[in-house]
Amino acid sequence: MSDTEQYQISFEFSLSDEAGIVIDSNVGKQPMSFKSGLDEMLPALEDELLLLEVGEEKSVILPVEKAYGEIKKEKFGHFPVAAIPEKARRPGHKIMARTPEGQDEMVEVVEVNDDSVVVDFNHPLAGMVLQFDVKIISKALL
Repeated sequence: MSDTEQYQISFEFSLSDEAGIVIDSNVGKQPMSFKSGLDEMLPALEDELLLLEVGEEKSVILPVEKAYGEIKKEKFGHFPVAAIPEKARRPGHKIMARTPEGQDEMVEVVEVNDDSVVVDFNHPLAGMVLQFDVKIISKALL
């Protein structure tokens, strides 16, 4: 396989945290598909998937720095209470917000004070070691 080859890969996965608790899975459902080399997948996971052939299975453990990175304090936003809908003003509540780059994404309310609400813009899996149990369903050279 050369660096210029591009593949369409479909796979099943179960995603677990460090304690072995399943976070997400598509086993027995529609396989996940992606084209290699287009930043559609975590690079460290893509590298491992490219090494596998159809029918092969593997457990891939991604340390924090190869998954979604550390939790960054600068990704916590402080907003006036009035800027957050009243029903969303509770820790753990998920809301849609616009990032500084103009993207809409789901974020979590982490703290509510008398005059401000703290919202976490970190990826929900930031700060976590992730284990992907994968099985290649199809792999085609494009």
